[in-house]
Amino acid sequence: MDLYVTDSEVAQLERRLTGTVTQEQLDEALKLAWHLRQRNSARALLLCETISNLLNNSSRSDTDKALVYLRLQLIRAEEKWLHADLDGAAAIVQAILRHPDIHLDRASLSDAHRMLGFIFSDQGKHVECDIEMAISIDEASKADDILRKQSTAAALARVAVLRDDKLAKSYFDRHFESRNPPREIHPGLAALMNDFLGLYAGLNGQVDESGVFLKKAYEQCLESGQIRRGILTAANIGYNYSNANDFESALEWLQKALKLAKPTGWSPSIGNCLMQIGDTLRRMGSLDAAEHMLHEALEQLAKLTNSRNYALTISVLADVALDRRDYHLALNLFTQLSMLPGAQEQADLQETASHGQARAQAKLKTTTREATTSKTAALVAKR
Repeated sequence: MDLYVTDSEVAQLERRLTGTVTQEQLDEALKLAWHLRQRNSARALLLCETISNLLNNSSRSDTDKALVYLRLQLIRAEEKWLHADLDGAAAIVQAILRHPDIHLDRASLSDAHRMLGFIFSDQGKHVECDIEMAISIDEASKADDILRKQSTAAALARVAVLRDDKLAKSYFDRHFESRNPPREIHPGLAALMNDFLGLYAGLNGQVDESGVFLKKAYEQCLESGQIRRGILTAANIGYNYSNANDFESALEWLQKALKLAKPTGWSPSIGNCLMQIGDTLRRMGSLDAAEHMLHEALEQLAKLTNSRNYALTISVLADVALDRRDYHLALNLFTQLSMLPGAQEQADLQETASHGQARAQAKLKTTTREATTSKTAALVAKR
């Protein structure tokens, strides 16, 4: 089972599966369900039920049935992950990894470890995430599955880049020849590579180059069915424009991300978009609208309090408090940020928390000193 296919390949599968799915079409239906897992996760789940019913009445061997069942479970686990049911997703994946037949399908084994890595990342368990991704790469290598191996390597570098961009780049370079890239790259892999390179460029002040990479990644994400990453990439393009004070372009891309996210119902993706829009509104000086948007983001991220996006939302709320000159609240929020699991091992967020606390404390001291001076002056005047 390929990790990613293009929209045109999905359309071909759709044409071959018009009408009621038969026993003879079970494998094609499974392939379609797998590749709809983010393109249309609700339909993917309906197909899983159809396939399960066909499987129960199939004359296939028990081993073949088990391998189909494991792939169906991977689809179900990913759907739960997309909806922020991290415990439910992890439980399914861990059951897959305990199944006695999982080692007969190294693609499924690699996919299970990669999915567990993504779950751990959202839970703020960075060491566990890196271990699972490394195992996924190893299993794909054993299967001689180049697309899976390289896609997971790029995904691991992408996960690590916000913790330590230099280390992540050195890891990326071990797997890819960035100076002389191959002419033909699968769009699924190209999306991951360009997403990483765009973030890395942005973190190192190369804003224009970052935008070029991220816009390529956005189109390639959609073409290869990586909708969750496409939403995040569009939001990051908006973030770049916001940093450059081009708020009109920022909101255009952020609204594009939100429009893509809302029909999915995926709270992590919707929450990230709302958080980014809130930050842009804050920079524009629309503090009430920003605060409203940020509290909506926190509601969406309520199941992801250990995630980086939850920590980022707290960070932006702290900035809003600073802008409102509510320095006590700002200090409390920046202190909270420094201790959140989603900010641990995240160099940029720890720096933000430290700098924010220092600013809030300095403002509080200045305010206290001014108040004391004013009080003293008033007493002198009375005399």
